[in-house]
Amino acid sequence: MNAAPADQPSVTFYVLGGSGDLARRLLIPGLAGYLREYPGSRVTLVGAGRSEVEDYAGVVRDSLAAAGFEGEVVEQLASSASYLVTDATDSADLQQLLDSAEPGERSVLYFALSPAITTAAVEGLDKVELPDDIILAMEKPFGEDAAGARELNEKLLQITDEEHIFRIDHFNYESAVSNLTGLVGANALFSAGWHRGDIEAVEVIYDESLALEGRAEFYDNNGAVRDMLQSHLLQVMAHTLAAGAEDTTADILAATIIDPGSVRRARYTAGEIHGRRLPAYADEEGVDPQRDTETLFQVTATVDTERWAGVPVTLRSGKAIGDPRQEIAVTYRRRGHADELQVTPGTRLVFPFSDEVAVDVNVSDHGYRHNLQRVTLQATLVPSRLSPYGRVVRAILSGRATTEVAPEAPERSWEIIEPVLRAFAEDSVPLEEYPAGSQGPADW
Repeated sequence: MNAAPADQPSVTFYVLGGSGDLARRLLIPGLAGYLREYPGSRVTLVGAGRSEVEDYAGVVRDSLAAAGFEGEVVEQLASSASYLVTDATDSADLQQLLDSAEPGERSVLYFALSPAITTAAVEGLDKVELPDDIILAMEKPFGEDAAGARELNEKLLQITDEEHIFRIDHFNYESAVSNLTGLVGANALFSAGWHRGDIEAVEVIYDESLALEGRAEFYDNNGAVRDMLQSHLLQVMAHTLAAGAEDTTADILAATIIDPGSVRRARYTAGEIHGRRLPAYADEEGVDPQRDTETLFQVTATVDTERWAGVPVTLRSGKAIGDPRQEIAVTYRRRGHADELQVTPGTRLVFPFSDEVAVDVNVSDHGYRHNLQRVTLQATLVPSRLSPYGRVVRAILSGRATTEVAPEAPERSWEIIEPVLRAFAEDSVPLEEYPAGSQGPADW
């Protein structure tokens, strides 16, 4: 168990969208996880939203029970939780919300809202007297296109400065990212070869067995590329390539281009996953099949920096995949005699989105160095007691910006995927199909 940070006072944590899915499923358990690990801290949760919530403490307790929390930390968070009916776009309502904090207490205003409402809420804050030390925690997606992301940045800087803005992508707090950056940054064995001279290819794969799970309204209006590539996978790629180097994540994204010839998209047809029968995506309730929304994509990016030029980075994510891969995989260039290079794959370093690490290496058979065999060295790491959202909370409250989304990253990420979205809209990339429960189209 960790001691509370020495400079960590009590905090009022306002959540716009405080009874929504993100707050209930992820953020509230993240707050509880933080309090469990830092028992000297005190967080007062204030939910806010348009709709009435009669028993917000009950909402908090239900959220934590579903996440497996029990005991003192549940009562600690639930007993002090409150809720205010608030129009997040109305300056008077926002002022009333922020005035509810105890004098002198630090505060966080967390935007668990859709992009359009977030922009309107930031506009509303222009007429609000903000507490001096408030942190505006901006949940992704940040804007709905490059222009929207740029506009939101401009509006934020009209009401505060960068020190009081914290942009969030919870994939930056996934164990795969922290384990990889920690390993490369702390070990010369890996950092010395973390460049195009030694690395042949990089993959960031996040396939899921989950299908729509009741999210048709959101998903059918966005699709896999907007949902997963624009923020999550590009952020993971940027942190992976910036590990152990002077390049920043912003440097990586600034140099990133997606190969238009590599773009592929597909959506699932009827199938079965783990004994559960799934209808075709086009037949799911709430889906408009005429939208041609993709549920799986794969693209190859290149990063034109001195360190990474020429190294292909495969980015892929899909739903309703039968045996899903969720990992960062780095393949090293092959070494050995010319005849061996034709048949022997290079060393492969794999970080699953769990607390594991694996290295696939070539070793000599007994007494004959040319007879190579493949061996996997695998280790289960000590898991963090904090979930990714627990780490988000810790980063916000401690002021650690190492995994924060860089100010210019959202706009640049939208710019990177705009050619992909345009190709989809123009139907220049065929919409392929794959049965739910398969690994995707057979020839991918």
